[in-house]
Amino acid sequence: MPNRRIRYHVDALFRDEVEKLPWHIPIAEWQDHGVETLTIKRGVSRHVVIFVRAGRFSFGIKEISEVISKKEIYNYEQLLLRGIHTLVPVGYVVREEMPIAVHTPIGPQYEENNISHTITLIVERVIPDSELYRRGFSAANRQRIWDAIASLFVELHSHGVYWGDASLANTLIRFDKVRVPQVGNKTILQAYLADTETLEIQPEVSPALREADINFFFESMLWINEDLRSSGIMRDDLASDEDRAYLRSRYEQLTAVEERKRGFEQQTSFNIDKFLGRIPDPSYVDLFLNHIEEHKWYRSEEAEKPLTLKEATENWYTTVFVPTCRMFRTEGILEFFPGKTAAELYIEIMTNKYFLSEDRGEDVGMMQAMKDYAKRFGVTSESQNVLGSFVIKMRSVFGWEDGVGE
Repeated sequence: MPNRRIRYHVDALFRDEVEKLPWHIPIAEWQDHGVETLTIKRGVSRHVVIFVRAGRFSFGIKEISEVISKKEIYNYEQLLLRGIHTLVPVGYVVREEMPIAVHTPIGPQYEENNISHTITLIVERVIPDSELYRRGFSAANRQRIWDAIASLFVELHSHGVYWGDASLANTLIRFDKVRVPQVGNKTILQAYLADTETLEIQPEVSPALREADINFFFESMLWINEDLRSSGIMRDDLASDEDRAYLRSRYEQLTAVEERKRGFEQQTSFNIDKFLGRIPDPSYVDLFLNHIEEHKWYRSEEAEKPLTLKEATENWYTTVFVPTCRMFRTEGILEFFPGKTAAELYIEIMTNKYFLSEDRGEDVGMMQAMKDYAKRFGVTSESQNVLGSFVIKMRSVFGWEDGVGE
C-alpha cells in the first residue's frame, strides 16, 4: 500500500485521540481494523458516516471533500459563538490519495485526490428522525416536536444564519435539561442543527430567505416521508396540512417574540432570557413592559424624583417579580399549572386581574383574579385554600392594606 499523507486540522483537546485512528484506511472499513464503532440510529445520509469511540470521546465522522469539511467546521464554530444549538466541532482530517491522471491532448495531467473527514462530538440522548417518526404520536407530542423545530429556525434566522438545506434529516431532537429562572431545572425538547454544509452567515436574513428556508423544510417533509415509507417505517402523514400550518404559526409567533424582546432589552438593558425565561407570546413582552412602566410611575412618586426605565426595571425585578415567583415556588403554586414557567404564571394572573377589573368596573383584587385563573385552568376547589394562603402572603410581602387584593 503506497504511503498516504494524513493532514490533521483538529482542536488540540481532541488531537491525541484523533491521531490514533487509522486514517490511512477508508472509514467504512474501520470496524474490520479494531476500531470501536458505535451503533447509533440515524437518518438517511448521502455520505459515508460512522460513529466511533476513541479514548475519552465519541466522534461522528463524515467522509466528504476538503472544501466542504473546512466550511462545515467553520460554520459549527460560528453557530456555537452565537449560542445556537448545534454539534460541537472537533476538526477535519485529510487523507491524500494518489493523484488521478487525466488524459488531455497535451498529455496526462494530474488532479488532487484528497478525501476529507468532518469530525464532531456525538450528541448523546438524541432521537434521530428515523426513530422519531417510527410510530404515530398524539397531536400534542407532534406539536412539541414542531415547537423545537420552530425555535431552531428562530435561533438561526435571528442570528443571521440562512439554513439552505432545512430538513429533519439535518436535525437532531433531544431531551435537554435547562435552567428556568425562578423555577429550577426543567426537561425540554430541543432541536440541534446537525449539518452545516449549506449554511450562509449574513448580517441579516432577508424575509425572502426566511420564507425559502421554511418552504424548503416543508418540501423535505414530503421527501423524508417517502424515505421512511420505503424503509418500512410507517407512520401518519408527516407532511399534513395541520403540521405545516402549526409549524408556520409557531415560527411566526416566536419570531415576533424575538423581535419584541430585542426592543424591550434595548429600552431596559434587561436580558429577558436570563432573568425571566421563556416568553411564549409576543404580547407578554408588551405586558411586562406595561407593568414596569406602572412600577416606574409609582416608585418615582414615592422617591419624588423620576426613575429611569432601567432603574425601574431593576427595582421591579428585585421587589416584585422575584418575591412573587419565590412564593409561586415555595407555596407549590406552580404544581397547579404544569408546563407554566413563573414568568408566564405571573403575567397571566396579573393580566387576568386587569381584565376582570375592567369587566366589573372595579379592582377585583388578587384573590378573585387567582381564583378565576385557577378555575379556568381546572384547579380543584380543594386547592383554593392554598391559593388563598398564597394571596395573604403576597399581601404581607408587598405591604397591601387590609382588604386590598382580596
